[in-house]
Amino acid sequence: MNKIFRLFAVLLLGVALLPACSKSGNKGKPLIVACEASTSPYCYYTGREASPVAGIDVDLMELIGKELGRPVQYKIVPFQQIFSLVSMGKADIGMAGITITPQRAERVLFSSVYDVSSQVIVVPKGSSLTDETSLKTARVAAQEGTSDLTLLRERIKPRIVLPFLTQEEVNAALIDRRADAAVMDRMQAELLVRATGDVFKILEKPLTKDQYGLLFNKKDTELAEAANTVIEKFKVAGTLQKSKTKHLNALSGLPTGAQTKEEIKPFIVCVETSFAPFVFVDNNRIVGVDIELAEAIAAELKRPLEIRVVPFTEVIPLVMTGAADMGASGISITPERSAMVLFSKSYEDGVRRILVNDDATFEKLEDLLGKVIGAQKGTTNEDFAVNQLHARETYHYDTATLGILGLLNHEIDAYVDDEGEADLAAGKYIGRVKMLNIAIPAEQYGFVFQSGNAEAKAAADKVIDEKRANGELQALFRRYNTRYKAVESNGI
Repeated sequence: MNKIFRLFAVLLLGVALLPACSKSGNKGKPLIVACEASTSPYCYYTGREASPVAGIDVDLMELIGKELGRPVQYKIVPFQQIFSLVSMGKADIGMAGITITPQRAERVLFSSVYDVSSQVIVVPKGSSLTDETSLKTARVAAQEGTSDLTLLRERIKPRIVLPFLTQEEVNAALIDRRADAAVMDRMQAELLVRATGDVFKILEKPLTKDQYGLLFNKKDTELAEAANTVIEKFKVAGTLQKSKTKHLNALSGLPTGAQTKEEIKPFIVCVETSFAPFVFVDNNRIVGVDIELAEAIAAELKRPLEIRVVPFTEVIPLVMTGAADMGASGISITPERSAMVLFSKSYEDGVRRILVNDDATFEKLEDLLGKVIGAQKGTTNEDFAVNQLHARETYHYDTATLGILGLLNHEIDAYVDDEGEADLAAGKYIGRVKMLNIAIPAEQYGFVFQSGNAEAKAAADKVIDEKRANGELQALFRRYNTRYKAVESNGI
C-alpha cells in the first residue's frame, strides 16, 4: 500500500509540475511577436538597427520576455495579418493597440486589458462637422482591419468610407483634404494634432471606449496567463502611464528627461519601402541607399533620425505640410514637384524600363499603344504610362511589388518601372518576365524638403557631395543592389 501510495503521489506531483516544466522548457526560445509598426504610440518604427520598433506595446512585451526568460523577435506585418499569424501558430503573440471584440475573440485568445482608450473623430479646425450625425454626408477615413473602420461602416455610415492600410495613410488623407474627417484612437489623434501644429481638432464627444489586449493562439493559455501576470504588474506599478508619457513626448519631439526640446527633436523622414535599392525591408529592418544617406543627413544636423513608413503618394504631402522633415524613396525631380517642394541635389540618375511577360511580342513603344499598362501610384512612371503610352487602361498599384505581381498574373500587358527595380524583377522571374530593349531618358533623383527649409537641404547637399567625391555613394548602390538580390533569393 505504501509503495502504491508513494507511486500515486509521484504521479500527482508530475502532473502538477507539467505547466512549470513546459514553461521552463521554452526558456531561451525566441518569443515571436507579430505587430504592425504604424500604430503610434503603441508600436512604431524607430529606424534603429538594435531596436527597430518602440512603443507602449513594445515596453510591455520586453517585460513579458524578460519574465519568461525568452528573447523577443518582432515580425512586422500589415495589421490584418496579425490575427492570421497568431491563429495559425506562426507567431506567439500579436500586438498593435488591438481592441478586444467578441468577433475577434472567436479567432484568438485575448490577454487581460492592459489599456483603455476611446475612438474619436478628427476634423480640420473650422470644419462644419461637429458630431457623429454630421458625418453622414462626409468623406471619412479609417485604417483597414481596425475597429475604427468597423464602427465607420456599421454605425456611422458616412457618404463615402475611405479605408487605408496604415494610420499614416489615414493622417495623410486628412492633411491633403482627400478626407473630411477620420476615426481613430484618441492617442493617435492627439499625436496628429501635435505633429501638424493644431491644424486639426478632436471632436469633444468620443464614439466608444476601447479596451486593448494582446493576442494569443487559443491553445496557448499558459503563455496568456504568464502575460496577464506581467500586465497586472505593468498597470499597478504605474509603468503603463510612464510608458504613455514617454512615447507621446518622444513622438511629439517633447522632452522625456533632462534634455531640451531642441536636443531631442527627431529628423522625421517619410519613405515607401518597395523601391530597392533606395528603400526596402530586410529582416524587419528598413534599409537602402536612402536610409544610409538620411542617417548621414540627420547626423550632419545633429538630430536623431526617425523613419516613418507611408505610401509613396503621401511622401510629398507630408513634407509640404511640415509633418515630416524630408521625403525619400528614389523621388524623381520634376518641374511640377519643384514648384511645391524643395529638392536636394541629385544623387542618382535613373532610367525608366518596361517589363512584359516573357512570351509577349512587343518590341517598341508603339506596340504598347492601346494596351493595359501598370505603374505605381504617384510616380513619374504613372505619368508616363498615362500621358506617353496612351494606354487603353492604366492600373495604379500601391507598390512596385504589387505591380510586378499584377504582370505575373496577367492583369496587365506591361509594367513601367525604374531600371533598378525592373532589372531585379527580370532576374528574379527569369522565364516569366523580361525587359523590353528600350531605355527611356534618364531622370534625376533627389530628397524632398518643405519650401524654405534651406538648412536641411544644405545638409543633404553636403552629404551627397562628400559621398560622391570619396566614392561612398557609388559603393552604396552596389552594396544595396547586391543585398536586395540576396533578400529576394531567400524569399524574404
